[in-house]
Order: sequence, then structure tokens, then C-alpha cells
Amino acid sequence: MMSGFLKLLACCLLSIRVAGASQDSIPARRKNFLTTKFMVPGYSPDILFSLTAGCIFSFKTDAGDLLLPRSSVPLTFTYSSAGAFIANLNLVSYWLHDRLRVNMLLQFRSLRDVYYGVGLGDGVHTAYPDSTGYRRSYLTLQFRPLWRLAHHFFGGPALDYNQNILWDVNPHMQGDGNYRRFGSYIVNAGLGGMICYDSRDFPQNAYKGLYLAATYILYGKMLGSNTRFQSLDIDLRWYLPVAGSRARLIAFNWRSRYAIGQAPFTAMASPGTPFDLRGYRYGQFRDNFLNYAIAEYRYKFYRRSGKPSPLGFVLWTGAGAIGPNPTAAAYRQVLPNAGVGLRYEIQPRLNVRVDFGVCPYHAGAYVNFSEAF
Repeated sequence: MMSGFLKLLACCLLSIRVAGASQDSIPARRKNFLTTKFMVPGYSPDILFSLTAGCIFSFKTDAGDLLLPRSSVPLTFTYSSAGAFIANLNLVSYWLHDRLRVNMLLQFRSLRDVYYGVGLGDGVHTAYPDSTGYRRSYLTLQFRPLWRLAHHFFGGPALDYNQNILWDVNPHMQGDGNYRRFGSYIVNAGLGGMICYDSRDFPQNAYKGLYLAATYILYGKMLGSNTRFQSLDIDLRWYLPVAGSRARLIAFNWRSRYAIGQAPFTAMASPGTPFDLRGYRYGQFRDNFLNYAIAEYRYKFYRRSGKPSPLGFVLWTGAGAIGPNPTAAAYRQVLPNAGVGLRYEIQPRLNVRVDFGVCPYHAGAYVNFSEAF
């Protein structure tokens, strides 16, 4: 099964290369708007085997500004063997000579989801799949316009909206306290602020620099919301070059996500996304507080001429913990993680990434754009 998956992946990566060559053969400094089509397979414990297709667009909002990073917009559509459908658009853009950065995530999902309960004990002992399965569709919108306040410092408002519709709920879940409190229709709408320090050379795929951000959002009765709680997200990323001018580095990420107050389980932190502890089933472990740390070694291949090739790989190891309060989530009971990944550059500094992650409970293969952090 895995050999067949790898053969299919190789064919899809080759098709990306051929499709990209006809459109992207003009160097980025001479052609502003670049488009690359793609189709790649994947596998994760929550949606099983999947096929993702779409386009990635990149451009400069001011083609004459040589120091301005390229903006990127991946647009993807995913369908899986478990009947999951996912549409995703993620804008990372730079305006006014990088005095304004506008980031936006728009996502729709309809899938057979899992809910083990809240806390580490429920995640370990709840029977799968009989006591966990239900169906969910949800729409997510995140909007983060950030103004440059000083050298490397940015700040601005943070808007978060997500709507959840749950059905085919199993009897075990119907008796769960968190589900009974919030029901089958959950809308979270929040407004807050974000401040960050960012010295990365290229945020979507940094080779060096430091990133530290704090985001606070208050969810209340607005835009149809029926919940009230707060969230705090602290995100530290550090990139340390280890090979001089070549793109080989150690990347480190430490992150804390806190839901404060009466938060529905759909808003609680849960590891297992393509951007954190890859390999866990998303939704198996969730609680009000999540901490995790990941160290990743990133290696880019070079040709004999000294020019970089589009291929590279990564190795990572990490660990996380969940809990009802910060102390319990401070790695008291560790959730370990490790993995290996393939990178293929389809546009300047923009990669297709394929990651294979493992943990004590599951394994998963993830396909995405930009780095995990």
C-alpha cells in the first residue's frame, strides 16, 4: 500500500514540474504573477487517503520593489476515501513596501469527524470508532491585517469566525457534558488583537530569523455567535542556519494555545494538523490548554555547479501536552512525535511539502504548501 502511494506521489510531483515549467520558466524577477497547478495524494489518520488539487498563485504588490517578499495564495480542494471534502484558501500578502501585511484563511470542511472527549484520559480510553464518530461541516474565516509599528514589530486586529454544524452524533457523545452544553450548532465569533516581532528573511519559508507573536481574541455575542470565551495564542519560531550561504538550517517552534472560559470542544486546541504534531489523529486529544515544541532540520540539495536544486528534505522531532490548566499542559504527560518530509520548490521559495509523521497511536502523510512553521 505504501509503495503504491509513493509511486502515485512521484507521478503527481512530475506533473507539477511539467505544468509549472510552461508557466514559471520566466525568472521571478522578470515575471510578476506566477501560477502553478498541482494534484497530489495524501493520507492522515482522520480523513484517510486523499487527493488534493488546486493552484498556487504568487505575486508582488509592487513589482519594482526588489526587497518586497512575494505574496502567495494557495487554493486547494481535497476529497478523501472517508468522504471528506475540504476547500482551503490561505492568503499571505505584503503591501505598501511591507508596511502592511494582510493574512487571511478561508476554509470549508465537511467530513466524518471524531470526538473522544476532553482531556488526556478520554483521548486514550474512549473506544474508537464506536464512541467517537459523528459528522461535521464547518466554515472558518481568519483575518489578520498587521501594520509595521517599528523595525521588525507589527500589530493589528484579529478577526476569527467559525460555524459548526454537527449531525449523526453517536449515543456516547450525546451524553458528554461539553456536547450537551453547546449542542449541534456552534458559532464562534471573536475580535481581538495580534502583536509580533518578525525578523525572518521570508515568512513562508524562512532560512534565518526570529518570529514571536501573541494573539488574544474575545469571543462574544456578535455575528450570530452563541458562545462566550477567550483565547490566547503564543507562537515562537527560530531559524538557525548551519551551512553558511546554503539553505540548510535548524528550525524550532514552541507554541501555546489557550482557551479560557466555557469553550466548546470545537474551539479547543488539538494536535494533529499539518502544522504541528503531524501523525496524531486530529481530535483525539483536546483540552483548554495545549503546549508543544518541534525541532526540524531542513536540508536543500545543490547541483555540482553550486546552484540550488528544487529538492530538499526535513527531519523533525517534537512533543506536546494538553491539560485543563497551564500547569497540567506543561509536558507532564508527553505526546511524542517525529517524522521525515520531502520538499519540492515549485515557485521561488514556495515548496510543495510531503510529510510523514509518526506517534505512539498513529501515522500520517500530509501534503501542503509553505512550511509547517
